[in-house]
Amino acid sequence: MINVTVNGTEQIKCNKGDNLYQVLTAAGHVFAGNCGMKGRCNRCLVWNQDTGSFVKSCQYIVDRDISIRLEEEQLTGITGHKMNLPTEQTTASYKIEKETGRNENTGKSDKDASDKKMTPAYGIAIDIGTTTIGMELVDLNEKAVKCSFSTLNSQIATGADVVARIQAADTKEGLEHLRSLLFSDIQKGVDHMLINTPEAVDHIRRYVLAGNATMLSIAEGLTTENLFGYPFTLKNPDAWGIEQNDFIASPFFENAASDVICLPNIAAFSGADIAAGAVAAELDRDSSYRMLIDLGTNGEIILCNKEYGGETSAACGSAFEGCFRIANVFGSNIFDMLALLLKRGQMDADGVLAEPYFESGISMGNNMKIDMETIRAFQLGKSAIFSGILMLVREIGIEFSDIAEVCIAGGFGFHLNLTNAVTLGLFPQSFQGKMKVLGNTSLEGAYLSLIEPGFIDTINRFKEKIRYVDLSNRSDFNTIYIEHLPFRTY
Repeated sequence: MINVTVNGTEQIKCNKGDNLYQVLTAAGHVFAGNCGMKGRCNRCLVWNQDTGSFVKSCQYIVDRDISIRLEEEQLTGITGHKMNLPTEQTTASYKIEKETGRNENTGKSDKDASDKKMTPAYGIAIDIGTTTIGMELVDLNEKAVKCSFSTLNSQIATGADVVARIQAADTKEGLEHLRSLLFSDIQKGVDHMLINTPEAVDHIRRYVLAGNATMLSIAEGLTTENLFGYPFTLKNPDAWGIEQNDFIASPFFENAASDVICLPNIAAFSGADIAAGAVAAELDRDSSYRMLIDLGTNGEIILCNKEYGGETSAACGSAFEGCFRIANVFGSNIFDMLALLLKRGQMDADGVLAEPYFESGISMGNNMKIDMETIRAFQLGKSAIFSGILMLVREIGIEFSDIAEVCIAGGFGFHLNLTNAVTLGLFPQSFQGKMKVLGNTSLEGAYLSLIEPGFIDTINRFKEKIRYVDLSNRSDFNTIYIEHLPFRTY
C-alpha cells in the first residue's frame, strides 16, 4: 500500500498505479472539476510538497508515497459526508498562473509574448443547468481554458425542477423574469472571469450555450407553453442566435461584437446538453452500442452506435441534482448513506426505515438526517432512471450485455459511487465494469463548439440519427417503474 499524506495530518492509503484525483475524491475531497478528468479545467491542482510544484491530480498516477497540500476550499470535511455545494466556484488566480505560465505582472502568457502576430481571440462556453450554471473562458488560439466559473441558477427560486420552470415561463411576463435571472447569473460569471483574465477584455468573439430545451427556450426568449402538455412540441430544434445587447450588458462589452449561439436540441425533453455531450463523448463514432446517462433534475439517456440510436428522458426531481434541501449535502452522498443503511438492515429494500427510525428518521452525523421523505425522493428518481434505461434498451432491440460502454455525466454522476448505484438499483448489474464517469459533458460540448470548426454541424448530423422515445406514451412504463422501485440489484 502507498500513503498519500494530506496537509501533514491526514493519511490516505491507496494502491500503486491509482489516480490521485480518484483517491482524493474517494476520501471525500470534492473538486469543482468540469473537464471529466481530461486535465483541462485546472480545478484539481494540488501542491506536491515533495517536488515543490503544482500537479493536476486527475493526471497524476501514484507510484510512491506522496505528501500534498490542499487549499481550504478543497477540504470538504470527510467525516459525516459533509460535502456542501458552493454557491460560486472559481479557479484561484495563482493556480492559473502556475498552470498557464501567465506572468504575474503583465497578465500575459509566455506564448503571447512570443507570438505577437496572432490576433487575440476568446470565447465563452456556458452550460445552463436547471440547478447550476457552469462557464469557461477559452483562448481560441491556444484552445485552452483560462478561467472557470460556476454558480447556482437563480431561477431555482421559482422551483427546483424543469416542470416548475416551464410553468413559470409560459407567459411573456414570467419568461422575462426568468430570463433576467439567467442573464444576471451569466453576467456575473463573465465579469468575474474577465477580471481574473484581463487580457481577454475586448477580445470575446463568441459565446456558446448548452442546456436542456427549457433552459435554452428561456435564454432564447421563447415562452414554454409548448412544453406544458402533450404533444410537447419543440420551438428551438436548431442552433439559435441571441442578440448580444439583449444577452449581456457588461461594461466590458460596450463596443464589442460577439456571436451568441445556442446549440440545437433533439426533442422537447432531450436538449442540447445531451446532444452536445454525446458528440463530445464520441458516441457518434463507434460501431458498438454505447450509452450516455446525464443525471440531473431531468435524467437524459442516449443509446446509440454510429448508425442509429434512441434517446429518452426521465424526471428525477430535485433529489439528485445539487444540494439536498434537508441534509444540505451532495445527492450522491445521500445515495451512499442509503446503501449503508441497507447493508446495516436499518432500511429494507422497499425503502422503509426500521424501528425506532420510521417516524423520526436516522441521524447520519453533522446534523444530517435521513427520513422517509428523503428515501422516497431518491427511490422515485432511481427507478425513473433504471426504467428509462430498460425501456430504451428494449426499444433498440438489444440486451444490457450488448452495450460496450456506459458514460455517466452530470454533477450527481460525477461524485457517484458506482458500486452503490448498482447495489441500490440505479443501474443494472451488467453495467458493472463498463461505466466511465465523464463530468460535465454538456459544458465540454460547448467548449468543443468554440474551438472545433464544424462541431455544431456534427451535432446536427448526429441528432438526425436519434429517435426520441416518449416514456409517457408507453403503456408498460408504469408497470416497469413500479417493479423497480425497491432498492436491490437488478
